[in-house]
Amino acid sequence: MRIDQLTDLTALRKHVSAHRRDRSEIITDNTLIRVAVDLLMAHAHRLHGDTEEDLLNSVLPRRRAAAARQGASSGKVEVM
Repeated sequence: MRIDQLTDLTALRKHVSAHRRDRSEIITDNTLIRVAVDLLMAHAHRLHGDTEEDLLNSVLPRRRAAAARQGASSGKVEVM
């Protein structure tokens, strides 16, 4: 994992932990990673591409929209 991902993951864990009601289970960075893997697997049918950026753009709506805008401004046409 990249350092920015580790930093953001730790911040997210702290936020989730601080705002929950039921504290019967410990929330760790690994807990959030397992949730992320389950989320990815639930949307695996949308995953396509040849690079990490392509894969992200295929499953993350905001990144798809940004990529489409960037393609439009550069004259590229993206078909989804």
